[in-house]
Amino acid sequence: MKNFKPYFAVIFTSTLTENTKGYSEMATEMENLAKEQKGYLGIDSARSDASTAHSSGVGITVSYWESLDAIKNWKANSKHLFAQQKGRDQWYNWYNVRICKVEKEYEFELG
Repeated sequence: MKNFKPYFAVIFTSTLTENTKGYSEMATEMENLAKEQKGYLGIDSARSDASTAHSSGVGITVSYWESLDAIKNWKANSKHLFAQQKGRDQWYNWYNVRICKVEKEYEFELG
């Protein structure tokens, strides 16, 4: 078993409006910016197909951080603050943010 140190996950779940112009570009920019932040560990993201789920599809992005302070600093980043406001004004019908402490993990890989 690898040496495991607890870390934190920010789970961002959302549905989009129909006005998603610029959303993908901003999401890519925010992911690249997050990677530059102290305490950043990684990210996983997925969005369901709008035609098969809710009218706008459900998206889940989980970012991983070394500490709660790293999360706080990321939330307060000026470029991230701009993206958050743009999301509320244009892109999101709804979103929910959960912050969790990860105390254990395991994985499976076929091969």
